[in-house]
Amino acid sequence: MINISGNKQLDIILPNTNKALKEVLKGATPKELEVLTKSKDLKSVVNSLLNESAKSSASDKVLLQLLKNNPTLKDLGNVSTTIKELLNSIKANQDPLPMEKILSKFISDMKKLSDLMPNDKPATSNKNTNAQSSQTHQSELKDTLKSLLTLVDKSPSFPVKSLGTELKNLINNEALKNPVNPPSTQSLAQLSKGIDTVLRTLQSNIKDVDLSSLKDSLNSSISDKTKTTLPIEKVLKEFLTDIKQLGNDGTLKSKITDSGVFLESKLKNAQNPQVELKDTLKALQVLVEKSSVYPVKVLGKHIETMLNSETLKNASNTSLTQTMTDDKKALTQLVKGLEKIVDTLKTNIKEGDVTTTKTFNTLLEKLQHQMQPKLLTPENFKLSAIQETMQQLVPMLNKSALPEAKGLLDALVKILQIAPNTTLEQFTDKKMAQELQNAMQPLRASMSKADPLFSKDIGLLLNKLNSMASAQNLSAQNNIKEILANDLKSLLLQTSNEVAKSSHPNQAEILKNLDKLALQIDYYQLMSHLSNSSSLYLPFSWDALEQGNINLKKGEEDKFYCDIELKLKEYGELSLRLVLYEENQINIQIHSDNEEFKKIIKENISSLRSALIEAHITPREIRLLDATKKAPTSPYEAPSEKMSDGINVGFEIKA
Repeated sequence: MINISGNKQLDIILPNTNKALKEVLKGATPKELEVLTKSKDLKSVVNSLLNESAKSSASDKVLLQLLKNNPTLKDLGNVSTTIKELLNSIKANQDPLPMEKILSKFISDMKKLSDLMPNDKPATSNKNTNAQSSQTHQSELKDTLKSLLTLVDKSPSFPVKSLGTELKNLINNEALKNPVNPPSTQSLAQLSKGIDTVLRTLQSNIKDVDLSSLKDSLNSSISDKTKTTLPIEKVLKEFLTDIKQLGNDGTLKSKITDSGVFLESKLKNAQNPQVELKDTLKALQVLVEKSSVYPVKVLGKHIETMLNSETLKNASNTSLTQTMTDDKKALTQLVKGLEKIVDTLKTNIKEGDVTTTKTFNTLLEKLQHQMQPKLLTPENFKLSAIQETMQQLVPMLNKSALPEAKGLLDALVKILQIAPNTTLEQFTDKKMAQELQNAMQPLRASMSKADPLFSKDIGLLLNKLNSMASAQNLSAQNNIKEILANDLKSLLLQTSNEVAKSSHPNQAEILKNLDKLALQIDYYQLMSHLSNSSSLYLPFSWDALEQGNINLKKGEEDKFYCDIELKLKEYGELSLRLVLYEENQINIQIHSDNEEFKKIIKENISSLRSALIEAHITPREIRLLDATKKAPTSPYEAPSEKMSDGINVGFEIKA
């Protein structure tokens, strides 16, 4: 997962680059170090400790135990807490500069603006450029004069306070009233003279000004100008999204992807968007040429022309590692070609039968899921939920021109007439489920014979093309830039260099928190490699949480395992084991010794089942157990040989 180099060396988890590994080796005993270096594949602990560890898990097991038992790493704390501390250290209000220096800078800024005012010399540059520049300078000057007026009005110094009248006159000067219209020579002369008067008065009285009286208003006026915002601040704030605000919009997935743990994996798997476009167009070409809808069918030739363009013919992933300049004109042409394809497909899809829409198919799949035998059990059966889905389908079926839709409509209406308090036994006796399946089959068969234009594959390809339809998104370097701009680990490295070179008043505290957060991410990367899984922190804020992490792993026969270890402030330790198999079947084990918490879980089991079913996941087993009876070993600590081939963490997150 973490391998990005061609020679399969895990550079990021060597002691000189991974802070967690360095800490582990510092605490290892001579005997433990001897075990680590016994493997024939490991020549040196310092230089190549993990290079060939995928071939032998002996050293991994020792390192994993050292990692888990290391006292420094045990006390790393919650990542969300570290993020909060880092944000606070960046935002901490320090006394940036003596007030006299700030006021002098304020005066200096005014002087620069006055120097930029037009003079009597003939213009030698482009008139339009001069006009735009002049408008900008005049607007800036007016804002500066207004800010200064607020300050001098509060001054106890009479010479300074008396400048208020002069400043008001300057603000109302003809040259600043309407920057769009060229000012007259006379108004500019008056403005220049007035600014000189203000500057002379301020410069001669600055030592006599009671600076404390100006401090609050001055700070508010210049805070935005003196504060340097670090790029990482925005990303850190996003990672502190409250758990209650996480929805189904992909926010959690993007947080996990950009957590820093997967940085090297993303860089390794980054693809040139032009290569992705080429592959997408080839797949689309096959489908549109089978369509009987003429405007769609002729798109095949249009796609062929695009594929034969020099840009797509020469597109390769090797360009990601090279400094290349994009042909902007060629990219613009590709975007125009994409827009034609997208518009044609969307227009013709709208004209199809209602049964070809994404909404109808989603509802039909939901109904099929609700009616599957595995969910028609006493603990999972909810007639009201089934009827709600049916009520959404009925008006759509009424609009369909397909004769097969009538059969399904009749079956739905029949079930909707059943009383909501009907039991599962009564529902089963009436053979409603079988009758509904029989009505669905002809419609499904008819839908499968529909034109390729209305297929699910076309829909997926259309979404892909839509996301690429801009020159920026087709840039060969765009993927890499986006990864580096949004990934937390990448931003930590950039920010550390930036802060180290800066004169930030809170530099030491910021660097300390940056280092701690980097160590926490290194810890999860090392844990992922050694346990052959994906080990993650919780990438969101949760006030009830003291500490927590997640381990994800793919097992044999397409089984996926997820272990969630939490330490709750009020209820103590909580462990969850989730096993997903057969695409949407799930078993859940919840381990806790807190009786109050277990009572809450029992009261809400039905809500959990309903939420899973709503997400098209079938809960086959939900068990609540004592934490003390939890199995002491984890499957992550003993990966099978098959799962250890290569550097594979099993659970892949696709951005």
